[in-house]
Amino acid sequence: MESAGWNWLKGQPPNWEAPENLRGPTSSWAVNLAVQMLGSNIIGNHLIELVAEFIAAKSRLELWMAQHEPPLALKQQFALGRGSADAVRIVYEAWVVYATAHQSARGKVAMVENEKAMLIEALSQATETLVRSRSDQVT
Repeated sequence: MESAGWNWLKGQPPNWEAPENLRGPTSSWAVNLAVQMLGSNIIGNHLIELVAEFIAAKSRLELWMAQHEPPLALKQQFALGRGSADAVRIVYEAWVVYATAHQSARGKVAMVENEKAMLIEALSQATETLVRSRSDQVT
């Protein structure tokens, strides 16, 4: 027998699954991505600040979800989780492009300005998505 309350799950596109290199050392894909970025030595202070803002927004969202009263419905939790995974995916994809370009350019920063701009935009967009998602879920 099928419960009508679960029909919203039908037809959902699959969630993005983080690649293996984002599955450790912590259980958080976002934190693992930040560790990679910060430990790479190929980003400057401006990008470091944006990475920190991204992680702060992700942490605030998770705290908000855990402390929400009344507790969020499963559908809301699912939507927030999907949005959070999409935010990480956006940053990860831009990071891969930037890191690959940086390596190809042999560290010549002037040659990766477009990729850097795309990474900055991805971090900004993902952070805004995480911040906005809290207000989108208030019932």
